[in-house]
Order: sequence, then structure tokens, then C-alpha cells
Amino acid sequence: MMCKLLIFSCISAVMLMTAVYGASLSKAHLLRALISDLKLLEKSKDKIHLDLYTANEKQECSWQTLDCYLTEMGTLENEIEDEDVDNLRNIKKNLQSLMDLIPQGTGCKICEANDKKKFPAFHQDLSNFLKSMLK
Repeated sequence: MMCKLLIFSCISAVMLMTAVYGASLSKAHLLRALISDLKLLEKSKDKIHLDLYTANEKQECSWQTLDCYLTEMGTLENEIEDEDVDNLRNIKKNLQSLMDLIPQGTGCKICEANDKKKFPAFHQDLSNFLKSMLK
């Protein structure tokens, strides 16, 4: 009986460690995928002539910042060329998945309170934000 309890305890500990370790890997994996997908979207930056709300919050407002970028990605769907649609959908899906992994901050401003920037600046700021989250 004691051996079964010991084995069960060890298995539980391993499962818990795997879940915790796996969550951090998922976040890093999502960030790398997002950065990579944004590089692919970069070739379209001269073709997109939209002004987009561009969040510039600190790390404690990561959830709201990502939500703002996600909302603005929806605005881009009508502006991008067909070849980039799948890439944009990947970015949106990964932004949403990343938001699910981080807590929502308090006292953060809404997206519409941020400045509007042209797509190249929006793209650069999002890339820089994601890179800062990866560190």
C-alpha cells in the first residue's frame, strides 16, 4: 500500500511540474511564432495605408496591450492582400492564445486612448513589445 502511495505521489509531482514547465514553454513558443509571423507580414507594410491604435503600455498592462493589437489586426483584414490573410489569421489566433496565458491588468487605458500610427510604426511597436515579453 505504501509503494502505491509513493508511486502516485511521484506521478502527481511529475504531472504538476510538466504542466508548469509546459505553460512557460507555450508562452515562449507563442511569442516566437508571433514574431516570426510578423516578419512575414512586414513585406506588406508599404501597401497598407491605415492609421491603427498603437498601444504603448508597460508589462503590467500586457493583456490590454495585446487586446488592442488584436482588435486592430481585425481592422487589417480588409486591407491586406490574399496572400497574407492566412498569416494574419495565425497572428490573431496566437495573440488570443497568448492573452489566455497572462492575467488581465488593472488601471490600464483602453485601446482608443492610444495614439494612431501608420502600419509600419504599428508593426514595429508590436514586434518590439512581443520581443520585450520574450525576455
